[in-house]
Amino acid sequence: PEVVAAHRAMLTATPPDGYAACCEAIAAMDLRPDLGRVAAPTLVIAGADDPATPVPHAREIVGRIPRARLAVLDAAAHLANVEQPEQVCRLLSGHFQEGRDEE
Repeated sequence: PEVVAAHRAMLTATPPDGYAACCEAIAAMDLRPDLGRVAAPTLVIAGADDPATPVPHAREIVGRIPRARLAVLDAAAHLANVEQPEQVCRLLSGHFQEGRDEE
């Protein structure tokens, strides 16, 4: 409950005009043509229940980035790092360790 309350407070403290302007900028943005230029090892983490960036969108991102991998977390939505912090940390730690092992 404390985590939810802290995130709710953060969101409700965001000025509505600023949030709306950010949403408008993102709505007009399409970076898909640029994804093929990503050269870094890439892990895309998606929440299975994310209505804002659903899993099919994450699959499209992975499909456009060479050698990208996808991890879908159950019982998570748009704030998967908040909803499943242990899983996200485990995935990120493994991803970064793989990068070190390849050096």
